Amino acid sequence: MVLVLGASLYLVRLSGKDVSKVKSGEDYWAETGLGPAALEDLLQDQTCGSSERYFLACANAILTVANRYNLSLNLQGELVPVHEALSADMSSEKKQLEPWKEYFTSHTAKATQISFLKAWEQLKAEYIKPKQSSMMVGLGLNGFISVFRDPHTYFMPVNQFQEVISRADSRSVTLGITLGSHKGQYVVRKLTEGSPAKASGIQKGDVLISINGTPVKGLMQPRVSELLKGEVGDVVRIRVERDGETLKFRLRRQEITVATVSTRVIEGIKPIAVIGINKFARGACEKVKESLEIVKRSHVRGLLLDLRDNPGGQMEEAACIASLFVGPENKIFEVRYLDPSKKAEVFYGGEEKHFDMPMAVLVNAASASASEIVAGALRDLNRAVLVGERTFGKGSFQEGEYWSQNKKIALFETKGFYYLPSGRSPQMKGLEPDVAVNFEEISVVREAEQFINPLRAPERQVRAMAQSMSSSECLDLEDGSPSDDLQLTKARQVLFCTKAVARAGL
Repeated sequence: MVLVLGASLYLVRLSGKDVSKVKSGEDYWAETGLGPAALEDLLQDQTCGSSERYFLACANAILTVANRYNLSLNLQGELVPVHEALSADMSSEKKQLEPWKEYFTSHTAKATQISFLKAWEQLKAEYIKPKQSSMMVGLGLNGFISVFRDPHTYFMPVNQFQEVISRADSRSVTLGITLGSHKGQYVVRKLTEGSPAKASGIQKGDVLISINGTPVKGLMQPRVSELLKGEVGDVVRIRVERDGETLKFRLRRQEITVATVSTRVIEGIKPIAVIGINKFARGACEKVKESLEIVKRSHVRGLLLDLRDNPGGQMEEAACIASLFVGPENKIFEVRYLDPSKKAEVFYGGEEKHFDMPMAVLVNAASASASEIVAGALRDLNRAVLVGERTFGKGSFQEGEYWSQNKKIALFETKGFYYLPSGRSPQMKGLEPDVAVNFEEISVVREAEQFINPLRAPERQVRAMAQSMSSSECLDLEDGSPSDDLQLTKARQVLFCTKAVARAGL
């Protein structure tokens, strides 16, 4: 799992409860009873000033919590309005902390005099409400270990993981907005079909200005997510900028089902199927298998596997899904542990091949982790071409255990890296598409640019891969209804490139 800028923002309904009530992250954290001592032990002045890494970890902990209250911290250790933050661009941890890193390097003596503990005490006394306390402590802990350990080691309430993250299909309260960034501003990258945002007239490329009167410039992505959250029926006031004009929208939150796997057929002279995977939750492979049975009955001539904006999930599901296209005998990926005493493990999907016609995989900068396993394995095994953008670049894996200090909280720790059949890892590099189709001027902050202390995977020998087809080999086929989805349109063309058609006998 990974939080990326651009991930869809939603809340999940409690099973069996009134659909108008949603259980928020704040609710899950409150159930844990987590107290402030766990964070305060880390924010001691002597500890925070002992090294650059401790200093930045303490700064990130306080900045993460302060941002939830539209606040930041100045170089005197004082809480200030967010527009007075040291960094004008708060779209990533790295951009937020770069001025602090520079200050510690050039003014170490002064930097070590900043009391992050004092700032925390002020937040606790003047801003944090009792019900919010556990969540703010949790956010502070995650901000700290993101820098001190690594960006993908984190704490999460056990109930939240069991009821939300690991579930397959989930019902959610959503506006249907997926955000990216451009020059320090939040920009609409994608709108969910059938969502309130889509129906309201908000468009891809709109610059988000405010939510319910709160300006979003200078806010971290998690804070923007909080502002977008709410309950069924709530009205949300959104202001955007489009072509120099400010537009106002009133959206009413509604509950929709977010399916793990979706399937559709695009008709035409050469009909194709599109299977989209939203996340690699438990049961995703079985759902893809069911979709392939539908696809085969539809007599399509090719398949697009859409992994755009898929943040990942369970690696076993990823291996299973990949094997549906390459068979059980092909290695999908290998994991190597940080602990040198542990042996590497090789993963095979174990499923018989269910589809052998031409296929392409749609990816973008928010395709991460398990998405990169599937896309990378299919590419390395010469089973599919990749169309879209360079992927996120998360090649690490985490394992969760009950936290020793609180059994209602799980600690997910980075245990190692995974490697694709060719021997390469996508960690910090991502996967380059065979055919690049980028979103104009709207970006997603990838692994290497998002964090101040990203992990690097140990290099291994990588075998050469056969060169795949390029877009220059493709015919510009006008088949079926036109689409404003440029990546999908290009992927359809790639499916019927001259060489691919010859190989498939079509």
